[in-house]
Amino acid sequence: MQDCVIMGSVATFDAVMPDKAQAMKVLEEASEVYNAWQAWYECRDAEAKDWCGQALMEECADVVQATANLVKACGCDDMRLHLMDCEDRNRKRGRITGSKPYPEACGREGCKRFVFVPIPRPYGMLGKIKAKIGGLK
Repeated sequence: MQDCVIMGSVATFDAVMPDKAQAMKVLEEASEVYNAWQAWYECRDAEAKDWCGQALMEECADVVQATANLVKACGCDDMRLHLMDCEDRNRKRGRITGSKPYPEACGREGCKRFVFVPIPRPYGMLGKIKAKIGGLK
């Protein structure tokens, strides 16, 4: 079975805004993850390593929270397809090689996604359509 991390849904803050401060919050939290990782990595004592590991997981959760807030602020409330697309890209790059962790958990059919279909400008289109199909009767 493929290694995976189970995260579940993330509640977002009230009144999030798609502004620079919200985008920068993700970077701030990521920086705190790096600092916590350094402390965890350098720990030699088992008890201290456990404490540092807990602090690292808390900082990782803060990054997920900040990212979810930004995603919601930008108008998206279902990241499943985006995460599936990300996994597909990484599989193509050879970074993920195992089987899918929970194939029955969520199929693409159950996920919401806006599909934008380009609509041609109507100017002169009727003549082109008539020419293409041999005229309209």
